[in-house]
Amino acid sequence: MNMTILLALIIAWAAIYVLKRVVAQLIVRKAGRAALSEVGKRALTRVPGQVSLLKAEFPSWTNQAAVEQQAAPLRSEGFRDLGVYSVNTIPGVLIRMMAHPQTNVAAHIYDHPTSGSWAEFVTRYTDGSSHALSTLPPTGMDHPEWWRKIQADKNTPTDQLYRQFLTRREWHGIKSVAPEDTIREFEENYAKLATWRQERGITPKEVAHVAVQWLHKKQAAGTTQ
Repeated sequence: MNMTILLALIIAWAAIYVLKRVVAQLIVRKAGRAALSEVGKRALTRVPGQVSLLKAEFPSWTNQAAVEQQAAPLRSEGFRDLGVYSVNTIPGVLIRMMAHPQTNVAAHIYDHPTSGSWAEFVTRYTDGSSHALSTLPPTGMDHPEWWRKIQADKNTPTDQLYRQFLTRREWHGIKSVAPEDTIREFEENYAKLATWRQERGITPKEVAHVAVQWLHKKQAAGTTQ
């Protein structure tokens, strides 16, 4: 799959871990690009270069009903349910993995204790690029040119999102991925994106976006802790 979504979340969470201690002071003092760049470098050191998906026979759900609500329509559309997986380096994250053998679309339905549940559809291409549709709100993180993203409404039923994705994805050069290879593709594409992120770094603009989102969430929760 395309792992930009998950990678963006990891970086955002890592940056927040650092920013909790310094972002308020940075913003108040109107710190320059150098200071924000340093925060990005520190956050990037917490991003794993690889992940492994581990089959969860007895998953500890946070949003089980929401995940099932999104998975059920896809089974009716012909998706094969591959099971639920945890991510070895990201505690608390669960992913229901699904794949459609005829259309070469992988579906990943995420469950996270603080970010909730969201769906993602992915098609891979023979040139190494990916096309994805996701209902996760924008993270403020950039992504490489070889990953094409479609932003979708979280309130739209997943069967409709799937059909929407089929009409909007690139049709040329689609890579055939068997359902049994979906997990391996997920892990390999994460590593590819992690390498891109490590080489590119995190820009001050991206750090600022994460900081603003974090502050907004704290303000909405009515706390400054």
